[in-house]
Amino acid sequence: MIIHSIFRDYSASFYSDFTFLNEIKAIPNKYFVVDKKVYDLYREELDPLLDSLVYFVDANEESKTEVTAFKIIDQLIKLPTKRNTNLIVIGGGIVQDISCFLSSILYRGISWFFVPTTLLAQTDSCIGSKSSINYLDYKNLIGTFYPPSKIFISSAFLGTLSQKDYLSGVGEMMKCALMDGKNAFNETSSHIDGLLNRDHSTVLFEIKKALSFKKKVIEIDEFDKNYRNIMNYGHTFGHAIESTSHFQVPHGQAIAIGLLIANEISVKRGLLKTDYNKEIRLAVARILSKELLKNEYLSNNVIEKMKKDKKFLGTFHSCILLSDTEIKKYNDVTDSEVADSLEKIRNDFCED
Repeated sequence: MIIHSIFRDYSASFYSDFTFLNEIKAIPNKYFVVDKKVYDLYREELDPLLDSLVYFVDANEESKTEVTAFKIIDQLIKLPTKRNTNLIVIGGGIVQDISCFLSSILYRGISWFFVPTTLLAQTDSCIGSKSSINYLDYKNLIGTFYPPSKIFISSAFLGTLSQKDYLSGVGEMMKCALMDGKNAFNETSSHIDGLLNRDHSTVLFEIKKALSFKKKVIEIDEFDKNYRNIMNYGHTFGHAIESTSHFQVPHGQAIAIGLLIANEISVKRGLLKTDYNKEIRLAVARILSKELLKNEYLSNNVIEKMKKDKKFLGTFHSCILLSDTEIKKYNDVTDSEVADSLEKIRNDFCED
């Protein structure tokens, strides 16, 4: 798959094993940034690839800051490295965000290659050029646009993901399918059994499908000025749920809940038919990790967190809403609409 970017075109290749590591071995002037947990799980596969030129990251929200980025830059400068350095990044979205950010600013840009190891990164964040790091108490406040040179996507990493993290990736798949239209949604819904069983062929099919949809969006609006905003479907609510739960609800699961909340608003506005919404709810319910659905995570504190979102306009919430015919940004969503939808989802999904 070739993704067209203003910076440069870049590619994503797909594998069900670790044969791609041979290609990485041939890349010159390498420096590695690796998720420490991934290394511990796949030491046997990765050790022949790694040498002393590696920085291990504890992949958590506390690490996704400028502090970690500059620690890596400090090491690179001391080696010393030059502008011809190739950064090889192995991990999920947090490691990606840190590495994309530092690659874009060091020497005004060095090449980086990405091996996404979570389903969430493989099915969504690995393409699109975007980095976002946290600053002070604000999530994703600082970032740049800077694509990798190549992405290596292997389903071989997915067997060791926890269920909640794996389902996060399926949540993003469902989001893309819903945005792509009812036929795409129906197809993904029919694949849920295979996805839940982590069937390699089904998973790779749905990864490619989600990335193909996102590719169309980002090639129209790479810098997220207008059309690409639709990719935030479910995110205004999802980010607030992540924050309210102190990140106990992982990103993709929070987005899946956010889709349900957004769709309740759409139904009440007459944008989305009730019958279609019921189909969506049944499908999304199958990929929600029930132990993460707690009343306190879906309390009206979500609204207060939403008001700290950079997209909050001071009076109304800016949300992406699905209709029967399109997906569109609305800048007039009220607190009461959010509260009513939260209550509906809380009553329907959090009952004992």
